[in-house]
Amino acid sequence: MNKVEILKCSKCLRYTLKKECGVCSAQTLSTKPAKYSPQDPYGKWRLKYKAKYGV
Repeated sequence: MNKVEILKCSKCLRYTLKKECGVCSAQTLSTKPAKYSPQDPYGKWRLKYKAKYGV
């Protein structure tokens, strides 16, 4: 059984199952969030961004 992953076009933001968007021919990216790690290497910058922009 093949694993199917939903992908999102980086240009037109449409969802697809293909590696390349069928509408605009741009590359598609994974919609999965990054893996959780207790030793978050980017935590310092992420917290600074949240503090500055309130996101």
